[in-house]
Amino acid sequence: MKKLLAAGVAAAALTITGIGTAPVASAKTSHSDVSAASCVYRLKARYNVKIRKSKKISATALGVLPHGKPVCSDKYELGGKYTYKGSCKDRYGWKNHWDHITYKPKGHAKIVGWVPSTCLTWA
Repeated sequence: MKKLLAAGVAAAALTITGIGTAPVASAKTSHSDVSAASCVYRLKARYNVKIRKSKKISATALGVLPHGKPVCSDKYELGGKYTYKGSCKDRYGWKNHWDHITYKPKGHAKIVGWVPSTCLTWA
């Protein structure tokens, strides 16, 4: 809930100041820009975390999101239970929430999957 509220406040502030409308109006859409157009949240990893195929720890790992790498999240939802300590410890009440991210490692194919929300922070 806090992510949605923060995103709404930020969007409203950018729209009021006129900063948010200029880049959107001039953006060109193409097949390579699809992931950028659907980017709702700009986040980065708190530490190395596996990207999963579905919203549960037992799901197939598609790759690893390295510490500090920025990613694009288009939604977050309640999913399977997870308990992390340290960097991914639940600080904001996002327990068992997962972010649907798009990550493009240099020289590799794009990875689209799920990461626990507590392992991410604002970029």
